[in-house]
Parts: sequence; C-alpha cells; structure tokens
Amino acid sequence: MTRKKRFGEILTEAGLINDTQLAAALHSQRTWGGKLGSTLVRMGVAREEDILRCLSSQLRLPSVDFRKIKISPRALDAVPLRVAEKYNVIPVALKEELGKKSVILAMSDPTNLDAVREIQFQAGVNVRPVVATESSITRAIDQYYRQRKLREPYGHERKVDLAAVEAAEEMVVVSEGDEKVVALPPAPSLAHAAAADLAWALLHALEDKGVLSRAEVEAALRRRS
Repeated sequence: MTRKKRFGEILTEAGLINDTQLAAALHSQRTWGGKLGSTLVRMGVAREEDILRCLSSQLRLPSVDFRKIKISPRALDAVPLRVAEKYNVIPVALKEELGKKSVILAMSDPTNLDAVREIQFQAGVNVRPVVATESSITRAIDQYYRQRKLREPYGHERKVDLAAVEAAEEMVVVSEGDEKVVALPPAPSLAHAAAADLAWALLHALEDKGVLSRAEVEAALRRRS
C-alpha cells in the first residue's frame, strides 16, 4: 500500500519550503505546540495563502473562501464543536451521490487521516476534503458554531440524520447579494480536475445558472481544456 504523504512533505516537494525550514518548523512545533502550517507562518517561512494554493494544487482539492459561501446549518451537526476545534476543520455541506452520503469537510491539513477517520466513524458518512486556511477555518468555527451555541441549551449536542439529503444542505455561494445553491460535482470530477480549472468552471457556470449539475461542470471543464 502506498504511504500517504505528510503535510510537510507535500510543501517541500512542491518547493514552497526546503528541508532545513521544515526541520526547524517541526522542532518549534514539538517545543511550543500548534499546527505545522501556523508554525511555518509564525516563523515567516510561508504565507497561509501560499500553503493553501500548494495543497489545493498538489492534492487536486478545491479551496474554500468562507467570505463567499454560507455553510449549511445541518452540515454542522455532522461534526461536534470539540472535534472541529481539535482538528481545525469545519463541515460546509452534505452530499448524497449514488446512495452514498458524504460530508464536505474544509481542512487546513487534508493529510490528517486521524481527523477523517474520527469524523467518518462518528457521523457514519464518507468525508470529502476541501482545503481552507487555518485562520479562516478558526474564524468560521467561531462564526457558525459559537453563535448557534448561544441559542441552544447548555451541553446540548445534536445528532445528524442523513436519511435524506436535500438541496438545503448544499453549500451556498454568495455573489453580489444573491444566494446561489451549488450542487458539488461527484468525487471523480473533483479528483481529476486541477484546482484552477475547477474554480474556472464553477465561476463561469455560475454566471448563467445557480444550481450546477455534473454535466454542466464537466462541460465547462472541457471548454477550459
């Protein structure tokens, strides 16, 4: 079985940092704690935006800008706050494809298999990662989870029921004051499309339609190529 590459390995192989910088960051992380990405940023070795672009490109995963989306409230039920804070992740949408249910999970470190396994076990659904910066996920956790927690009884933790995933559970893209529901393409389309091409396809397809089908996204990708 092929070993999954670690976060630091991906950054060094892409040329964003070198081996010496990685070793120094890992030493600092062991000494002071924290996540590797934020350690690299604190050391001035890399910017969050560069790390995001690198991960998106190398892993062929879409990136998320929380300023341009609204997260499905029901998606938040799939991942408890304590788990979101532990792994610096946040669910942004629910999806059902061919009878299989998934949670679309924004991660600052999509190589963290412990996070994926724990969430898959707890929620009983597949996890499909997308990437976002560590600081933006932290702000999103504060915005979505803590505001909702103020409105709910203390200690109350809801359980998600994915018996039927509806359009209301899809990610909502906010553009020029309008809200447009975006049906995320199935995993094969995301896996085989480069991040830049996928972003181009989504943006151009959204000019005419609010809800995107798989065929529409793939057609946009063909025009891009």
